[in-house]
Amino acid sequence: MKTIFSICLLTVYTAFAVEQPDSIIVNAGKNSRVIFYGKSPEDLKNIERLDLNKLLRDLNQKQDSAKVESNRLQMSSEPYQTTLNAPIPKWKQIWQNYKKNTFLNAHVGLGSYRFLGKPIGEYEYFRLTDPNVIMPNSGLTDFTMRQSLWLRTRSAVGVSLLHDISLVNKSRMAFKLRYGAGAEALGLRFEYSNVMLINPISREFLGSESWRTFDNNRWQYIKDLGTTLEQTDVRAMSYYAQIMPKFFLKDKKGRESFSFGLGVRFNKSSIKQPIRGGAPNGWGIYSSGSNALGGGRTTFSRGPIVLANEVAYSTKDFDNNNISFLAEVGYRSISLFANYTPAFTEISQQFRGNFTSTDAPFTTQSGKLGFVNFGVKFGR
Repeated sequence: MKTIFSICLLTVYTAFAVEQPDSIIVNAGKNSRVIFYGKSPEDLKNIERLDLNKLLRDLNQKQDSAKVESNRLQMSSEPYQTTLNAPIPKWKQIWQNYKKNTFLNAHVGLGSYRFLGKPIGEYEYFRLTDPNVIMPNSGLTDFTMRQSLWLRTRSAVGVSLLHDISLVNKSRMAFKLRYGAGAEALGLRFEYSNVMLINPISREFLGSESWRTFDNNRWQYIKDLGTTLEQTDVRAMSYYAQIMPKFFLKDKKGRESFSFGLGVRFNKSSIKQPIRGGAPNGWGIYSSGSNALGGGRTTFSRGPIVLANEVAYSTKDFDNNNISFLAEVGYRSISLFANYTPAFTEISQQFRGNFTSTDAPFTTQSGKLGFVNFGVKFGR
């Protein structure tokens, strides 16, 4: 009896000493379960290679279409073998995450030549305040004859590639740093103003013989200066890098809705050839106390913007490095923007031919020409 008991004890110990198989049991319902069985953990990893969804669909179809004589149905695993995806390299994961927050935007816009009632970056190149230069004893107690110009945007079309870095991300708001690069094609216009301010300005004085003599002398004086307006409509191109902190509001579902941002752009710009020609503009006569501006446009040739017998005024056409200040407000994929460029290009005076000086009251200092444009942006 003692011998039989020893043999039984040895048998039970041997059975538990042998490596036990591994299995995973998944309860799929109240009366169903899925068992993954393998002799080792390595065997269970082979199950990863099976398309289990396809296997179960085929299994159910076979049970419906065939008369199963037992409670077991064996199927080959070969049709359900899949290839395991190799681990994604770290650099590729970083690149994929970067692409998720990188996007393409497009914008269209136009510009205004006035801001708060005044031209933006007006450059006065001629000012005469002594009426005796034109005619002694003219009877004018207050007199100014001035010529100026400024630059405005007729059209702006551009694209940009941008990336967002998330700095704050809450359930109802987000704060991001947006940066990128882009290109913008501009249609620009040089606006001219030829204005004469006089006092007194009355119907009786303007109808007098003294005024008619003065006006004829004035035209002769202008003719002797030889001033012509050479360009109006020109093309320009800007390549830029920008940076903009941007604030987003989110809806109840966590989607970004309203947004607002302020930023800067660093531009490298160039002015291209004129677009079309026209006739030179005339003069306007206004009261001395007014802030009047003349108008008109002309384009004769590529070269100086203003030309006179002794001097010329030209802009810097290439390698214009300038800064723009940006503001955006939008909803989802549509935004309104404003872009202020205070010094797009520089205008300066050069003497013509053998001239090294002039007695005419032309401005000798250089100046900056800028503009404001605004429009609609499409994209994130």
